[in-house]
Amino acid sequence: MTASTLLKPFIAKSTKDCLAANIKQGRRHTLINPVTAKPQNYYYHQTQSTELQHALECATQAQASWASESPGHRASILRTAATIMSQNKELLSEMETSDTGRVIRETKYDVDEGAECLNYYAGLANTLGGEMYKLPGSSLGYTLREPLGVTVGIGAWNYPLQGALWKSVPALAFGNSMIFKPSEYTPSTALWLAEECYAEAGVPEGVFQVVLGDGQVGEELVQSDLVSKISFTGSAEVGRRVYETAARGMKNVTMELGGKSPLIIFDDADLENAVSASLLANFYSNGQVCSNGTRVFVHESIIEEFVDRLVERTKKLRIGDPRDVNTDIGPMAHNDQFEKVLRFVDIGVKEGATLLHGGKRVNDLPEELRDGYFLSPAIFTNCTDDMTICKQEVFGMFMSILSFTSEEEVISRANNTEFGLAAGVFTRDIQRGHRLVDNLQAGVTWINNYNLAPMNLPWGGVKYSGLGRENGLGGVESWTQLKSVYVEMGNVECDYPK
Repeated sequence: MTASTLLKPFIAKSTKDCLAANIKQGRRHTLINPVTAKPQNYYYHQTQSTELQHALECATQAQASWASESPGHRASILRTAATIMSQNKELLSEMETSDTGRVIRETKYDVDEGAECLNYYAGLANTLGGEMYKLPGSSLGYTLREPLGVTVGIGAWNYPLQGALWKSVPALAFGNSMIFKPSEYTPSTALWLAEECYAEAGVPEGVFQVVLGDGQVGEELVQSDLVSKISFTGSAEVGRRVYETAARGMKNVTMELGGKSPLIIFDDADLENAVSASLLANFYSNGQVCSNGTRVFVHESIIEEFVDRLVERTKKLRIGDPRDVNTDIGPMAHNDQFEKVLRFVDIGVKEGATLLHGGKRVNDLPEELRDGYFLSPAIFTNCTDDMTICKQEVFGMFMSILSFTSEEEVISRANNTEFGLAAGVFTRDIQRGHRLVDNLQAGVTWINNYNLAPMNLPWGGVKYSGLGRENGLGGVESWTQLKSVYVEMGNVECDYPK
């Protein structure tokens, strides 16, 4: 992409004429660089209703022929896409960092993980199908694994490339088409995926399209009768509205929503590993991760030692330009989130928690960075379960440390939340570790680590953290449906009079 570039939605061409020529331009969005808080040289116009309807019709037509292709053919295209992605690692990571403010070494990892996702589902596409059952009288039954049809993916701004891939790859692998709407803040890598990766790899026109804009665009897509499935990543509040709308049309949904996840550290834990995990569980991606373990429960006998070491290591984190490979912490993704975190810092202090470290705008930066959305990681101690900062998702570098005394107590307190996305346990007692995760109300759990998401493990939450699963075999179930077939090999048994 070059300077002063108009970003355009990636929509299949009209079979009649150039669709866009007769459409009034939608509201203009200019991308903001979170490092400087200044406009980037990229802008786009919100996709209009006429364009959305055209995209839906194209997706419907394209899906039928795409589903009729052999799974092996679809898998081959996905493998080619994986190769293209790996070859463009530097470009993609720079785009992702420019949009989100996440440090470059993280976004490079995202590209590697994206290629892994493509190869993983390419492998499954040609191996998974239905099952056959022997029935009485030599009859038989079997199941067919079929695509859902036209699907919609709605991504979040914190992991735009990962979100586009986690939704689109399994959808396409099993014969669906998808219209993807990235966050209005971070559209760049989704457009690259459509134009420079999928299309180049051989994905047919109309099978994967990208539309641009805010929640209004997503709402129109969710309401369409042509759509059979919606996969949404975002806040619990918006997710509930999407779910309500989808339910009126009896549409399939996958909801990956917010969290207020517990990270539980017992007195027998490896302290250095527990501190490392706590840092990653709260400050990775500048704290903007839905599964972050922001309620850190530490056994009372080690809490002082734990906090001392935690603060010591937090002070060593290098805050600065996310394009520098030596930077640990970059800016918040946009001003709204920057201001939200500062509001929660004020709430925490007013409610009686101790702000032990950070929680302030970072001013000790080079001149060109001082207007950026940089915050120091906040660590609160003397927290209680009823505090707002321990109940509501902040979505920033914001750690609340709580003390506990017994296993039964901490399980009850950890589960005392409307969310249930993730949870972690640190202990050398592996039986205790298994016992804890068996009793924690969360969709994703870790023992002696945190926030790792290998492609073959399903990802998703319980309670208000979501519905359905992404990744792994769970992802297959989310993007396919089973048809039962009964084959009679004998005569029809009928006791009605002849």
